[in-house]
Amino acid sequence: MDDLLEYILQGLMSATPLEELQLPPELARTRYPLGALELVCRNWRSSQLEKLYAMRMKVKIPVLDIIGMAFHPKACFDIPLLQFDLSCTKKKIIAYMNVLAVFSDEDYGERYLAPFEKIRAKYADFHPFKMPEWMETYRTRATIYADPELARLDELKACVREYFAQYLKILTAAEEVADPARLAGITRFHDTFKNDLITKDRSQIMLGKVIGREKAGRIFREVLT
Repeated sequence: MDDLLEYILQGLMSATPLEELQLPPELARTRYPLGALELVCRNWRSSQLEKLYAMRMKVKIPVLDIIGMAFHPKACFDIPLLQFDLSCTKKKIIAYMNVLAVFSDEDYGERYLAPFEKIRAKYADFHPFKMPEWMETYRTRATIYADPELARLDELKACVREYFAQYLKILTAAEEVADPARLAGITRFHDTFKNDLITKDRSQIMLGKVIGREKAGRIFREVLT
């Protein structure tokens, strides 16, 4: 799945200057002997993004291959956040793609969510998977949470590329918000989501069992958000 990460980075860099941020070495890479586990985390920022996060994790036993990315726009823009995560086991994929809406009004949905909904419809036959309860708050008409067979990985990658292409259009056309009330609403949404991710996402607990609770907590606080 390194090809998917490279595709997204190249697409971003062709549209906007992208600056990679230096992470503490102990958070940037974790590697166990004989390649039993390798975890690589990276961060970037741009004129529109407060933070772009990417993670690649590979585990030999049990087989696990993960890519996760999250696009956090600066709080002066009202555009959605974009997240995706593909977690491949020996037979299945847990696939999560989401366009997190900052506001819930109809106009916002038509501007920002409707184009993704059309893409989502092309992949409507992915077998649905039950979302964690806390994540339901952030479900939109563009959300995909599924567990298809590993054989459909290429289709999932294609879906991610289409979501990214649409998001790149929104990102590069973003205009700064001037209204103080709307700016406050954007900041409130971003802060709430980051807090929920840090305090409610149980994948931090699972990661902690592998690399240690303290390091997992730091990754969620310092790298993901």
